[in-house]
This record gives sequence, C-alpha cells and structure tokens, in this order.
Amino acid sequence: MTPEQLKASILQRAMEGKLVPQDPNDEPASELLKRIKAEKEKLIKEGKIKRDKNETEIYRGDDGLHYEKFADGSVRAFEKDIPNGWAVTHFPEICALEKGSIKRGPFGSSITKAMFVPRGEDTYKVYEQGNAIRKTVEYGDYWLPKSDYQRLEGFAVKARDIIVSCAGTIGETFVIPKDAPEGVINQALLRLTLNHEIIDEQYFLLMFKSLVDTLKSNAVGSAIKNLASIKFLKYETPFLLPPIDEQRRIVSKVQEAFEKVELYGRWFNRLQTINKEFPEKLRKSILQYAMKGKLVPQDPNDEPVEVLLEKIRQEKQKLYEEGKLKKKDLQESIIYKGDDNSYYEKSGDKQIHIDVPFDIPEHWKWVKLNYICHYIQRGKSPKYVEKSEIPIISQKCIQWSGFDLSPARFLDPKYFSSYDNIRLVRHNDLLWCSTGKGTVGRIGIFTDDDRGIYSNIVADSHVTVIRQFDEINSNFTLEYLSSPEIQMNMDDLTTGSTKQQELSLSTVTNILLPICGRSEQDKIISKITQFERYIYQIQIIV
Repeated sequence: MTPEQLKASILQRAMEGKLVPQDPNDEPASELLKRIKAEKEKLIKEGKIKRDKNETEIYRGDDGLHYEKFADGSVRAFEKDIPNGWAVTHFPEICALEKGSIKRGPFGSSITKAMFVPRGEDTYKVYEQGNAIRKTVEYGDYWLPKSDYQRLEGFAVKARDIIVSCAGTIGETFVIPKDAPEGVINQALLRLTLNHEIIDEQYFLLMFKSLVDTLKSNAVGSAIKNLASIKFLKYETPFLLPPIDEQRRIVSKVQEAFEKVELYGRWFNRLQTINKEFPEKLRKSILQYAMKGKLVPQDPNDEPVEVLLEKIRQEKQKLYEEGKLKKKDLQESIIYKGDDNSYYEKSGDKQIHIDVPFDIPEHWKWVKLNYICHYIQRGKSPKYVEKSEIPIISQKCIQWSGFDLSPARFLDPKYFSSYDNIRLVRHNDLLWCSTGKGTVGRIGIFTDDDRGIYSNIVADSHVTVIRQFDEINSNFTLEYLSSPEIQMNMDDLTTGSTKQQELSLSTVTNILLPICGRSEQDKIISKITQFERYIYQIQIIV
C-alpha cells in the first residue's frame, strides 16, 4: 500500500466513525443541529437572512434510518450505518448563519486587469487559486483600489475564512490567517465561513478532503473542469457529522496516524528505489563478472583463444587477397602481459606500455576491437524522402530494449547506387550510436528478425556499423560494449561539447576487448541469458 493509499484509508475510517470510539457522554450532533436550526429560524423571522429555496430536511425515521426530504416532496434514504451520536448534514448547516457564508467568486468580468494597481496604501489583494493550492497569502501580486474593493465587498475574505480552488485543480483548501491582507476572492475560488460551534476547523479540512473525489467526478466543463454549482455543493453532497468533541479526537488521531505514515512513506520510497535499482545493478554486476572471466568455470578442453585469433588472421589474409581488405589491416597488434605483470602492445617493430581496464584469466587475451572485425564504419549522410523501400537506421531506432524501425526515415532511391554493398546493414551487425548527449553509447545487434519487410537497410552518419568475423559471438562483444566498463566511461571515450558528444571511429577501432575461445564465449552468453530471465522475473515480482 502506498503512503497516499494508507492516508486515504485512514481518512475514510475517520469519516465513517471507525477511527476513535464513540463516547456516550458527548452531546449528539443532532442536538447541535437543532440549536443551530432554531437560531436560523429566528434570524429568518427577523429578516436578517433569507430561507434557501433549495433547502432540504434531514430526519431520522422510526426504523432508525436517516431520510432527506426535498422541496418537491420527494424523499431519499441514507442506508449507510451511522455511528451513535452522529448526524447526516449539508454544508449550509455547518457554515455561519450570515449572508454569503458559502460564496463563489464574482463573474470574470467583475475583476479585470485594467483595475489592478500597485500595492500600496488603501489597496486590497485579489486572492487566486494559487493561494489555495500553495497554502499561502504570499502568492500573487494583484491589488485593487478601495473603490473596487467596496464594490466587491460581498466577496471579501477575513481571518478563518476557508478558500477553495474551483477550476482545473479542484478542492485545494487554505485557511485565511489573522495577519492576511484584506482582499477579495476571484472567480476561481469558493469562500466558506464555518460555524465553529458545530464543526472544528481542522476536522472540516479533513472531511472536505474526503469529499474531493465526489466534487471532481461531478465537475462541469470540457477543457477546464469547474466545481459544480453551489446548489450541488450545498444540498447534493451530504456528509456525516460527529459530535464536536469527537471531531477533535478524530483530528488528534488522524494527525498522529499521518505522522507515522510520513515515516512509513520515507521507508516505502526507499524500498521502491531499491526495487527499481536492484535489477539494473544486478545486471551490471553479472556483466562485470562475465567480462572478467568469473561467470562460468574454465574448461581446459575448450579451444584456446590463440586458435581463434589464428583463424581470424587467416580470414584476414584471404580477404586481403580477394581485395576486400587493405594491407594496413593485416598488421597484427599483439597485447601481452610482461614479466613485470604490466601489459604491452607490440605492433610491427614498436612496443609500448598500455593500461588495461582489469585483469583477465591467463588463457584470455586483450585485443583491439578492430582486430576481430572486418568492417567498422560510420553510416553515410543520406538524402531523405518521405517514403521508400530503403529505411535508414538512426539513433532513434537503436534502443536498449532492441531495434525499432518505426521512427526510421527513408533513403531517396536515386542515391542508393552510391552505397557499396558493404554498407548495407547485415544480420549480426553491431550498431552503435556515436553522437549526441544522452544517445551516444546505445548499442544493439541487428538481426534479420529486425528487418521486417525491407531487403535493403542502411545507417546514417550518427551510427557506427561494427561487423565481426564469424569466429566471434557478436553477443559477447555486445555485452562488453554494453557493460559498465564501457558505458560508465563514455565521457572519457567521447570528444566534443557536453551537448554534442562524439564517439570517433578511431576510438571505436582501438577499444580494448577481453576475448576468450569461442566455446567459452557461447557459455558466457548462455549464462547471461539465463540470468536475464531471472532478472525479468524479479522485476515482475517487485
């Protein structure tokens, strides 16, 4: 249960008389209402207030149920259980016996911007919804001269009046404090003046909060919802009224309970954060273990990584002889661990000391990404058309959750001939977002399942295409390039401004990659896939 749900539950029990026990010594609310009614009749007879033509009569029948009789003679029954000493009532019965104790703000044309003056002597504040929503008199800086204030004095507020937001944000309340500036409400507010002999101010605020959903569900208007008519508020929103002493006990109990809910809320939010972060932290930990050779046990019968690298060397030679690879790409870059436990790179006649991210098992090797690939290249800047049969993969198409061609734009077919066959995106290509703050670093494997109906697909210039030799499990490389070791250091790998980061082709080709034999690669990927299923199940549970 969320803190908000718990508060709502406490409030509901309070308003149903189930939060504190009833005290038979409390004066029943019905007796209070009788006195108020007698006083009201006296004031009507004296002509000081008028009888509301919509007024209804609520009474208790011989069967113990409460009934409401309307002006047209119709009757409705309240079937809810009503605690001992409580009564069913309406807003007019709990508001002051004075004209305008329930008052909606003036029509919009009654207060216009042309009337506003700078704050000064003999100026009066215009109270707005923001005062009710933010619970402060400081909000807003609209002031009226004395002449306009006197004209609108029927909408004036005084200390202990309650203002209620009525448009858009419905039901926010604020009690006007003693030191508040004199002023009037605008058209988006309702003013209530309570009869404090019959209802406790703090209890009223709790009770009103419990009615807000009813007020919202009966709001009127389309673009901006407005509180329903004053008649609806007065006589179509009945509520239960406890004895005044019980009201105060309820307020004390609710405040005590809400304090505990605040503590519960802090722990609840902390738990929510942990539940949200745990699967991702677990995933990162698994990848780190995997890429350090700690996820699966080593098998001496597995084909050595040296055999794999030799196969790649032979494949490179064959591609060179076929004219598909340049001579410079044949140059071997050998990374080895020296007697001093430091790592070195030997390329041709050169030998330099290098820093590796972490130690790997003795039978693994560090290689540069370029060594295990026969094609690493940025896509081209395309010529777009609204629709064609050649989608262009952009950064929007590459998400951590997979590929999505729906946001792809399309290549003008007239320019397709300028694309060599090698530039067409193939099954098992790694596609790496290479520019832009927030997008750079996202990577995925493109498969024929992602192709959909399209035979030919190309990448734009913000995407790097990485095509490896078949001796490498593409998912193994993907997991490393997705791991914290790479992703957490993306700022160090990229150049450019904070708004436009750039993962250069040179950086991509020279990224150090820990590599093992193909059989062990496959085992690692199988184990990661297994853990991914576990993580997915954890996410469902939490």
